[in-house]
Amino acid sequence: MTKPLSIYIHYPFCKSKCPYCDFNSHVKDGVDHANFLRCYERELEFFAAKVGKRKVHTIFFGGGTPSLMPIFLVEGILKKISDLWQVDENCEISLEANPTSSEAAKFKALQGVGINRLSIGIQALNDADLKFLGREHSSKEAMEVIEIAAKIFDNFSFDLIYARPKQTLADWSQELQRAISFGTKHLSLYQLTIEKGTKFFSQFARKEFEMPDENLSADFYDLTNQITSDAGFELYEISNYAKKNFECAHNLVYWQGGDYLGIGAGAHSRIYLDEEENRSAITMISEPISWLKKVEEAGAGIQRLEKISKEELVEELILMGLRLPQGISDQIFQTHFGKNLEQIFDFKKLQVLADQGLIEIAAGEIKIPDRSRLLTNAIISKVCEAVCGWEFI
Repeated sequence: MTKPLSIYIHYPFCKSKCPYCDFNSHVKDGVDHANFLRCYERELEFFAAKVGKRKVHTIFFGGGTPSLMPIFLVEGILKKISDLWQVDENCEISLEANPTSSEAAKFKALQGVGINRLSIGIQALNDADLKFLGREHSSKEAMEVIEIAAKIFDNFSFDLIYARPKQTLADWSQELQRAISFGTKHLSLYQLTIEKGTKFFSQFARKEFEMPDENLSADFYDLTNQITSDAGFELYEISNYAKKNFECAHNLVYWQGGDYLGIGAGAHSRIYLDEEENRSAITMISEPISWLKKVEEAGAGIQRLEKISKEELVEELILMGLRLPQGISDQIFQTHFGKNLEQIFDFKKLQVLADQGLIEIAAGEIKIPDRSRLLTNAIISKVCEAVCGWEFI
């Protein structure tokens, strides 16, 4: 059976760099979008020859700030994908957008060229915290853009960052309930983290602000889950909440071990090439101009291509899958190895974890119960130790 394919397109440019952001984003004036289109097309052609005939089930434009892309660039990329592969008639095609009026003016045109799901980077609904987070929009502008999106897209989402310095549980409760009132059926809710290489990392080291302690962070998480659950949202992935049938299909591909192809500067892929037995991990050159030059020279801007060993793949599937509420199943291991869970794991070792209430084992499934979710990393390590010897390889 042909494996379904998901495609991620990375647009590496932003108007400004947010102080918390460690993504591959660059601030640059005068981008030659026509040249970028040629290189996106060429890289897609390069990989189409290597992955063969697949049906594309999801496409995701991420960044950077993809809503800064001119319409002809989005349209050209989607046309090239449909020229090279069969695109599922129900293909989810997402694009990340900033909540500014200039970008909202493009929403109708984006829908016209094929975008059917919008993900808006709101981050906060009060002006003081937006300023702290380095965002260029106001809370008023954010709410106006949400209302515009709701009139154009049946399926739209927005992001919020919580557990911010000086934020109280009462503040967050009010802000989250306000966000839910806009009628979105999907929310991405992230606790603020301090990442190396960011402006916040330096500021935090200099003690310019304080972060919530571990106990308060856990309270924020519990409150978030309670409010979203009461409003009919389900936590379906570690920071994502959705009403039924509005989960982001593309994000689930990452967590469920599906094949995805990353195109553009700094993009990543996990994919089977040329019907090879081992899956490939591919990383593209992150600096945009260097990526362009490599694509022009070689057809693809590959920085690193590694074959993932079967041992590494098993651990990767466990690491990603157990972060989902539904956990890991026979189906995931059948897809990659033609084996079920009982052939992969020592169930005597797993039963010890189950007796401690750390995991639940059902027919063809292993998952972490909600009550043990805060111990996820330690549990994943224990489950990896329960993998049988590698005789199935």
